[in-house]
Amino acid sequence: MMTISEERIECLKLMTETLKFIEEMTGSTSFATKDALNGPNDTRSDEIDASDVVSSIRMVYKAICKKEEKERAQRNIRINS
Repeated sequence: MMTISEERIECLKLMTETLKFIEEMTGSTSFATKDALNGPNDTRSDEIDASDVVSSIRMVYKAICKKEEKERAQRNIRINS
């Protein structure tokens, strides 16, 4: 999956919306286990669980949103002072 945007925050927003859509269509990623997806005999170690990716992207998006809100509030305080 790839999302493209001029600004990082917009890109993360699009990615979280896409992941939310995928989860709604396929079901929650937290219930999918490695054994269920790949079979019990799969010994590959270069895999990342989908739920880890989804939670990481959401965490980064929320952190950036909070940072922008703080910056906006500080600008408003400076303007009103």
